[in-house]
Amino acid sequence: MSELKSAWEIAQERANRLGKLSAEEKEQQERQEYRQTGQVLAQKWLDSSQKLDMTAELNKHEEKEGDIIKQAVIEHLVEAIELTTTQGINRLKRVIEAISSLRPELQPKAEEIGQLVQEYEGAEQKIRQELEGNYRETLHQLRISGTAVDIINIETDHQWHLARQGLIEAFTPRLNDLKQALTR
Repeated sequence: MSELKSAWEIAQERANRLGKLSAEEKEQQERQEYRQTGQVLAQKWLDSSQKLDMTAELNKHEEKEGDIIKQAVIEHLVEAIELTTTQGINRLKRVIEAISSLRPELQPKAEEIGQLVQEYEGAEQKIRQELEGNYRETLHQLRISGTAVDIINIETDHQWHLARQGLIEAFTPRLNDLKQALTR
């Protein structure tokens, strides 16, 4: 009867049959680990309400791995920039600040994204005001007035969703171009 082997022994035998990793494969594996560390760090920064000292976190690593981690942090922060949610827009200033502090040479492009988002918010506000004005006029024509209609919630309106989606589609290509410029 053959001897029983532990899972570790079986795995070790299989690993030995496959051979050792080449230097290139080891380096690639290390790079992937550093990139994951950077993504985790960026997500931790995005999720925290307090200021996380990104520079101090990166200084805990050697220069080579720190550069890989820093690039992964920047890429993850850039992915977090979006027009679709209020939360995404609200967190944009923090993201721009973080990217600019990590790589000062990226500050002009990061500020361009900030300007684009401000432009988007202005266009969104204009559409909101137009729709609210239209609803007020309709209510006035129906002789409905008073404090009951002071605040009009257009968030549930189909026209609002269509207008906002059109706005997002118009601004997204420019935003994506700027985001790509940040990650190059």
